[in-house]
Amino acid sequence: MRGAAEPSAAGSLGVARRRVALAATVIAAAAALGCGPELPPPGTAAARAPRLSRRFEPADLFPSDLDLVVRVDVARMRAGLGPAATDDLAERALAGSDDAALREALRRADVVWLALRLADLDAGDRVVAFEGRMGGLARDPAAWAKLPVDVAGVSAFDRRARAPRAGAQRMIALGDHAVAFVSPAEVASVARLLRDGPDERRGDPAAEGLVSLDLRAHRLPPSLERRFPSIAAIIAGLERVRAVTALSEDGIHLEADVVGRTPDGAARARRFLEVLRDNVDNPLYAEIMKALAIEQVERTVRLRWTFPSRVVLALLAGEDPG
Repeated sequence: MRGAAEPSAAGSLGVARRRVALAATVIAAAAALGCGPELPPPGTAAARAPRLSRRFEPADLFPSDLDLVVRVDVARMRAGLGPAATDDLAERALAGSDDAALREALRRADVVWLALRLADLDAGDRVVAFEGRMGGLARDPAAWAKLPVDVAGVSAFDRRARAPRAGAQRMIALGDHAVAFVSPAEVASVARLLRDGPDERRGDPAAEGLVSLDLRAHRLPPSLERRFPSIAAIIAGLERVRAVTALSEDGIHLEADVVGRTPDGAARARRFLEVLRDNVDNPLYAEIMKALAIEQVERTVRLRWTFPSRVVLALLAGEDPG
């Protein structure tokens, strides 16, 4: 008769199986981590991580915390509205900026991207990107210091002086086809994107039309919710807004999708837009507002609107459309 401490044959077989399973797990984990030959000492050429070779596009540099992204097709705008009107709009956009590199990038740009945080619109946390003929863009070495970057085809420069919150602290060149200017608050986030790749939930407007935007809606700050409870309730029921404007024979045509979190949230937004459309006192603007078509399909409110050419030209010239 066996002693109580003596393992049975079945027990020995169970222990052996567990040991084999543990060994297999360790081997699999080692393989997954790339274990094998002895690694060279840190700091040698073989131990350094290879330079990444993926191609970055401007939208890849927008962190997901920047909830509004606007894309402006400057080349199409020049062709449709004329160089004078386009240059005038550019000057208004850059009013107060004395950044020579940013101004030169805008002159060369075919497309301009602006990513910002809507709740901090006045504070100026943003990434501005210019896409076009950016090769050889002038950078003052006294103002910008080059940084090491482990991504092939990407260069980065830091402003030697501390930029204001709404200014450009870092400049990132994506080969010869794009350059981005990053405000101080977004420097760490953009560095993470270069290291880890783009955020899945980043804003990404449609690459069409004169102007397109992608807005991911959030609740208003508590102070504003208390002051404007009705508006706050409407905004809290929204999830996303995507819009595109394009030139047509009659003027500028807008198409937008306002997506609610629920069908009821979309219905509140639809009713609010209908009230705005139907209660304009000025006869001129009432006529323009009547052209706004609003329809709801489940969680989406679709807007279709054409601004007459004469109104667009008057607004571009800074005149009264009347």
